[in-house]
Amino acid sequence: MPRFQAAVILITAPNRAEAETIGRALLEQRLAACVQYESIDSDYIWNGGLCRDTEIRLTAKSAASLFKKTAKTVRALSSYDCPQILMLPVCGGSKDYLRWLQKQLAL
Repeated sequence: MPRFQAAVILITAPNRAEAETIGRALLEQRLAACVQYESIDSDYIWNGGLCRDTEIRLTAKSAASLFKKTAKTVRALSSYDCPQILMLPVCGGSKDYLRWLQKQLAL
């Protein structure tokens, strides 16, 4: 059995309703054990122009092995042409929290 590698997956959505739809799907499919939502302002380049939008950032606590399934779910539910879906491997953390995290996921 491969060693458990916790991961944080950062996702953006254009509004709270879409973010919560994505978050609930990740939780229901056990692709995430916890999803947090934050309102953010984003500056970015799109189609050659500088843009600014208010977005919702989802921080999903998950596992590296679930990234592909998570990305597929996000793409299916996102209204963005190119949604942000970034995985950050977790290098450490509270053993109790990491144990809880692992037990919640569909591994």
